[in-house]
Amino acid sequence: MFDWFKRLRTGARKLTLPAREERGARNMEAIDLKPYTPEPKVFLGQLAYLQLSQFEILTNELKFSPKTQYKAELSEAAAKSFEKYRAISKKLAGLGIDPTDAMDPFVERIETFHSGTTGHSWHESIIKVYLVSGLLDDFYSRLAVGLEQALKLDVEKALNDKKFEAFAKRVLLESMAADPALASDLALWGRRLMGDVLLELRSAFDNRKLAGFPKTKKLTVAEERELNLSAYSKIEPLISELIGAHTIRMDALGLTA
Repeated sequence: MFDWFKRLRTGARKLTLPAREERGARNMEAIDLKPYTPEPKVFLGQLAYLQLSQFEILTNELKFSPKTQYKAELSEAAAKSFEKYRAISKKLAGLGIDPTDAMDPFVERIETFHSGTTGHSWHESIIKVYLVSGLLDDFYSRLAVGLEQALKLDVEKALNDKKFEAFAKRVLLESMAADPALASDLALWGRRLMGDVLLELRSAFDNRKLAGFPKTKKLTVAEERELNLSAYSKIEPLISELIGAHTIRMDALGLTA
């Protein structure tokens, strides 16, 4: 997915979702993601580095843990992220692909994304991983539909682990109970994260391919607007699903999405 972020921090920031009055009848039909599933090397290379970067973020936060108990539990959650990375890298190796070669093309883009969404406190870092990894796991689980069946099942199994999610929910709820003012900061941060990730996901797709416009056709302003509306309509069900899952995660913390 991150390989598609060719307009990261520039084009993505210019993207906006069409106003509701512009959309007309909303598209409620699920999008078939099979045509958009990358080849295994690309898919697994990105996914492996996402898990490795999550492990790095969590291990970096160990020294800032406000409680020794949290530090111990966070270390276990970080180890689970590394296990997920290792499982995916083994799949690459099993396909005759060097895991490092598969990950290398995506390192800069993933690091750029993380550097632009760095929390200012331990709690912001924890809720970031909770929300962003959850959203990306949702996306990748859906995008895996175009993989060979056995590989698809292996990916879904790796992404199904919820150890960190359970840890994050508990410690964030405990922290907000002890410091009620923390809730408003985390709610605001959570909404900002959702916006950032959705814009990146939105920019991941080829609008012309989604809308059925020829790649070489020069478009007028009116045609460009029509293209954007048509492309958004095509992926609107997917965006709605992801927003719904994000809302559930925020609700679990008692926060407004």
